[in-house]
Amino acid sequence: MVSDSNNNIKELFSKLQSGGLSNNEKDRLRAYVIACYKDEQLDMLMHRHWESLDKSGFTEEPSLDDIKMKLLTLIYEEEKKQMQPEVKRRISWQTYFVRIAAILFIPLLVYTGFLLSRVENRPEEPELVMQEVFANPGSRLHFTLADQTEVWLNSGSSLEYPLDIDKQKQRTVKLKGQGYFKVAHSADHPFFVEVNEMKVKVMGTSFDVYDYADDQQLISTLEEGKIALLNKQGKEIVQLVPGEQAVFDKSSKKLLIKEVDIEQMTSWKDGYLVFQDTPLHEVVRVLGRWFNCTFEVAPSLLKSDIKYTATIQDETIGEVLKMVEISTNVKTNIEKREVRIWAE
Repeated sequence: MVSDSNNNIKELFSKLQSGGLSNNEKDRLRAYVIACYKDEQLDMLMHRHWESLDKSGFTEEPSLDDIKMKLLTLIYEEEKKQMQPEVKRRISWQTYFVRIAAILFIPLLVYTGFLLSRVENRPEEPELVMQEVFANPGSRLHFTLADQTEVWLNSGSSLEYPLDIDKQKQRTVKLKGQGYFKVAHSADHPFFVEVNEMKVKVMGTSFDVYDYADDQQLISTLEEGKIALLNKQGKEIVQLVPGEQAVFDKSSKKLLIKEVDIEQMTSWKDGYLVFQDTPLHEVVRVLGRWFNCTFEVAPSLLKSDIKYTATIQDETIGEVLKMVEISTNVKTNIEKREVRIWAE
């Protein structure tokens, strides 16, 4: 037996129900349950109130040992709640609590323990451990996920993904910037790439996704297989076939589907750039990320119809600028990582 009287213990149970136990009272209640774990006093007290409880909502009677273990768990959870922000939950048995609110907490504990036992017997979801990988400005990165999906990240891009992606029913990664994916096919484990405005659903394929935060376009280009673009609500917008590109304007919310030169759109992952009649404003955007430098271009040039054609692989930024000057009749100047371009 313990020194606390039955009335004192009942009062502690009631305060536990309302969340008003002090640390000292939690210690007393825990000590009582542990000390009386095999004591008839605790068993009789629980039996008495169990018999007086309306059992219309029960299908079977839980064991007293299970109830006592749930009581200790409940005390522990009450302590944790004081250490963490409160999380409000909608519980299906809230109405039943109201019906028995006037009854002492022991019969309520019986019911709570019974419900908790059902919840705790459910298999626990494995903890999701996320990894984020960055490609520094001016560099490219190639790596393989645990499911054997190959990923290439372009300059200034990042990818967040589950470390055990091969064990996930739905393989989802989050991309910022530009990435090329060669996804390992698994019909039972669909692959999704999340970007700012939408998702790309993958059906075992090779494709490129472009979505830099400072760019007004979200671009997805399909090389092999099949992909579908989904909106934020998960509704399919369009499916692409190989050789097609979807261009989504973030401002107007308009979507354009067109055929493109795949090599020109994906060559960056293999270490070179392909420009084919590419407008000057797009050339400087690509070169800026490739060489990790900033461009200041005369407004008149940005509005002009100047286009550039070249393949760039091992050239330095200085060599590339000389090539641009020769083919477009503009003047360039570079200081450190700042490039100026103006009309000749």
